[in-house]
Amino acid sequence: MSKTYEALLKLERQQAAHKKGRVLSKEPHHERYIGRVPVDNLIVKQDSILAEQFRKLQTIVVSHNITQPLRSIVVTSCIPEEGKTYVALNLSAAIARGLDDSAILIDADLRKKTLSSRLGLQNILGLSEVLEQRATIEETLVHTEFEALTILPAGASPPNPAELIASTRMQRLIEQLEASHKDSYIIIDSTPIAATSEAAALSQMTDGVIVVIMADKTRRDVVRRELKTIASEKILGVVLNCAEFETSGYYHKYYKSYYGKKQK
Repeated sequence: MSKTYEALLKLERQQAAHKKGRVLSKEPHHERYIGRVPVDNLIVKQDSILAEQFRKLQTIVVSHNITQPLRSIVVTSCIPEEGKTYVALNLSAAIARGLDDSAILIDADLRKKTLSSRLGLQNILGLSEVLEQRATIEETLVHTEFEALTILPAGASPPNPAELIASTRMQRLIEQLEASHKDSYIIIDSTPIAATSEAAALSQMTDGVIVVIMADKTRRDVVRRELKTIASEKILGVVLNCAEFETSGYYHKYYKSYYGKKQK
């Protein structure tokens, strides 16, 4: 195969990828995402009771400490499948929907990469490439349909995820994002506390930790044991996911009437 033919073939691939909203990077199987990724179908409806709960969580985060506001927050769980990614995404969306703030959501779960998968950002340059110094931060940031919400996907699956996340490179990445995006909250979707060491490492690099616990699933002794691995002053609070509460009575009626929705 001639060099001229190879060059033309490469150009054709780049042009085809550009038409689809993506431009191929130097890595053969990892692309840089160009355009805006849709997220509206993955977050709660803005006029729902759930959305109101995330707005409350957003208010707690934004007004936590006026003199020394939170800038970087880890969202984790005690065990897998407690909904940490769901909470991280909806908290970030609630912040982005506000009038004054923006959010950068990082998929730091380099093992499962649930956030990146749900957003359709597989095989996209991301965090692992930045930490391995094969891409810059700006090359990996993905804009969404919300002007104030940006995603940093996980990237390729590295052989040493724990070492990368615990490295000084990760610390510098967080510091660089805080310096270059002064109006943004850095929300980090981490691995579960019990399963890996990444959450504990990230808690030392950030301003606070939100722990998601699945109601009627995670035992109290497991919660107590795993929370001990995080410095108590870093724990901002616990989100009880899938907790059942009565919405058909007073609260439901009040919420509907307050927002001008007629009762059926």
